Amino acid sequence: MSTRTFSTSHVVALVERATRVVPVLWPLESAVAANPLWDLRSHSFTSAVAHARRALGIVGLPPAEVLADAFRAGRLTVADLEAALDDLDDLDDLDQPDGATEAEPVHRGAPAPPPSMLVTVLERHDQLTGGRMAAEVDREVAKYCAAYLGGLLGTSGVVGTGFLDQWRAAVVDDPAARRLGLHGVLEAVAGGPETVIATVLARLVLDEAGAVEELTGQSARLLGWAAHAKWRSRWAAPDHPGPALHLVDYLAVRLLYDLAALERLGHRAGPGACCDHLRPAPGSSPEVPPAALVGGPAGDRLARLDATAAAAVWLAAYEAHYRDDLLAVLERPSSQPSAPPSPGALRAQVVCCIDIRSEGLRRHLEASGHYETFGFAGFFGVPARVWPFDGGSALDLCPVLLHPTVELTEEAGEEAAGAARHAGLRQLAVVERAVETTREGPVASYLLAESAGVGLGPLAVLRTAAPATFARLRRWVLARLAPPADVHPVLSGPGAPSDDEQALFVETALRTMGLTDRFAPVVVLCGHGSTTENNPYGSALDCGACGAARGGTSARLAAAMSNRAEVRALLAARGIVVPDETLFVAAEHDTATDTVTVFPPAELTPTQADRLAVVERDLAAAGAELAVERAATLPGAVRRPRRGAARHLATRSADWAQVQPEWGLARCAALVVGPRQLTVGIDLERRTFLHSYDPGTDPDGAALEAILTGPMVVAQWISAAYYHSVVDPDVLGAGDKVSHNVVAGVGVYQGAGGDLRLGLPRQSVFVGDEPFHEPMRLLVVVVAPRERVDTVVARNPVVAELVDGEWVHLAARDDGRFWRRRPGGGWRQWHDARTDAHQLGRPVRLGRPYEVAPTGGHGEEERHG
Repeated sequence: MSTRTFSTSHVVALVERATRVVPVLWPLESAVAANPLWDLRSHSFTSAVAHARRALGIVGLPPAEVLADAFRAGRLTVADLEAALDDLDDLDDLDQPDGATEAEPVHRGAPAPPPSMLVTVLERHDQLTGGRMAAEVDREVAKYCAAYLGGLLGTSGVVGTGFLDQWRAAVVDDPAARRLGLHGVLEAVAGGPETVIATVLARLVLDEAGAVEELTGQSARLLGWAAHAKWRSRWAAPDHPGPALHLVDYLAVRLLYDLAALERLGHRAGPGACCDHLRPAPGSSPEVPPAALVGGPAGDRLARLDATAAAAVWLAAYEAHYRDDLLAVLERPSSQPSAPPSPGALRAQVVCCIDIRSEGLRRHLEASGHYETFGFAGFFGVPARVWPFDGGSALDLCPVLLHPTVELTEEAGEEAAGAARHAGLRQLAVVERAVETTREGPVASYLLAESAGVGLGPLAVLRTAAPATFARLRRWVLARLAPPADVHPVLSGPGAPSDDEQALFVETALRTMGLTDRFAPVVVLCGHGSTTENNPYGSALDCGACGAARGGTSARLAAAMSNRAEVRALLAARGIVVPDETLFVAAEHDTATDTVTVFPPAELTPTQADRLAVVERDLAAAGAELAVERAATLPGAVRRPRRGAARHLATRSADWAQVQPEWGLARCAALVVGPRQLTVGIDLERRTFLHSYDPGTDPDGAALEAILTGPMVVAQWISAAYYHSVVDPDVLGAGDKVSHNVVAGVGVYQGAGGDLRLGLPRQSVFVGDEPFHEPMRLLVVVVAPRERVDTVVARNPVVAELVDGEWVHLAARDDGRFWRRRPGGGWRQWHDARTDAHQLGRPVRLGRPYEVAPTGGHGEEERHG
């Protein structure tokens, strides 16, 4: 092995290459569902999964038992497998992602999935000697990461506030550091993190490929901490408050520990000294159902494939079955596009977020015959940083892929009520922040129990025995301390966005969703949020398009802009005439309780007030119907859901011991981009993102491009997060909620310490040991000319990567028919081989129907009376 000396700039490039396979972990307060393999998207899905299998020890493809059970249940068929086998030539799994090394991975055969299959030098030494030094290093690094982010390493007089500097100052008195022989290494290896990394890599006598493997292995040892450091280094705003755990600092500390341990153990660096003779064995292959289960020609063809190719075929067949079911439903004559209702027949038009949980609300609302609904990303096209009225931290209300372009504040309409509310909310916010901060501390939580236990004890009993009663009591206290007041964004004056900016935001949203004329008397912009208790992952249930915040603030902001006379005048000049009588109103759908809260403007005419009262009544009725539907899918659901569904959901939402308050976006499967008339009246089973789009008003494809580069990418992130949390729950999932402990507000431990957990908790995707979420790649159905879709794909590299690399499946409705886009380009007309069965009236279910039977235990209505 030839050695080299690395410059600090080269070290930065090596770290970037080595950590492409590392996911990104957002802090809990802004947790979003993200594609854990996002930085490998320039390669095909199968290639990226293969690389992550070598580097992280994941499998990346659905478990054999899930696929076998689906086959036995008819969820996928021989015909699906035959079609997937015919498509096998299109699979592109031969390219090698940047950062992969020539060395094959080690399969360590541990009973639990290993943290990495690309081993570090210290791991190889442990393998050769039977030692456990790498595990001891992990414990020490995790301990100091938690202490640093918890603010426990701050030492006065220390030069620098980064993790490496603070750790150096703190570790000198650590007995574990003396035991590992760290002090001598600290004296010999000085400088900043890049210098430390370069020095250690040189002392380990690694060439460039070996250096990338070492850094990847170091990152994978504690993947959660590395993922948080990657977020802080590459995604967080430079001025993000709190200690900053950067990747280079984190890797420098890890390497110093490993070097000290190796030298103490007598390891001598030099060519061949890194245990080159211990050649890694091939990584584990995914398990697939036996070919004999299928039988016939399809079984014979499967038997001739290697395990990875066979697993890819099974996944493609599993996905194709749902695709064909969905397209068959959309193809039926009863679901063909029809003229939208006339404005005179409408009580309101309601614009909901594209979130799958909005599909049910829209469906039940439209059933009355008096409503037209639209789907649009829940930030309603206004990427804003908003400073809340209660004095809390600023909210970046836009997808994390974007950055806010405007900054504004909120104020109260009535000065006296506003002042009282402001003071009350500030008092409550201070108390709540103090309690939450104390609960996150490793020692302070015990002090909280000792000092406040007498006062908080009775409340804890009430909160446990009667969560709904406790929630009502808290609302009463809040109303007394903070009287209701009209809170609205400041949209004029110094610091506010200009009228032209506001008009552009509103115009872009209206044109993208196709709402440019035929306005109803009321237009409701309905965001969403989720009310849950004692839930570290609560923000993951809020609006991803709003940066993991509740959507009510974005709805208020967009509605207020749309009602301004100055904005409407500018819209009229641009060809969008909004009638004077049309009122834009903000609302928020609580997806845990299926209640809808409307935020009316401060001043309403009697006619507007009457209209809005009817709309509120109808929204409440639609929410109640959705509650009945949704309660049947929740573990521990009530036995007579129509009588007790709303009460059960409210109790579930308020219960701080409830680990499954709602399903979130589990079972998400498709994104439909097109007019609502294509899907109206169809029960899509709350599995489909719905984005409104009128191809007739978008000749240049600008609106379609905005949708495919924004909402489609967000939907793919969500789909991928749920997919990997099911397929690889031990590496890319967050584990069991019951034993979670929050660490400094950035993540959770499973138990008392160790690594941060990634992805979603088991209770978000499993019912017991059975997956509730169906692990599939996102299906994107676009109503647009194929040439327009191809143009958008060709001029947007990220979209091309997702489509051509089969991270998503793309279908288009063009010329009255559905077409499938092939990877790399070209279209194939979709044909439903089951036409005869459909004509006979056989119902089509969009994948396996899940209705979770009521069970005994904590979730039952009877428990809380």
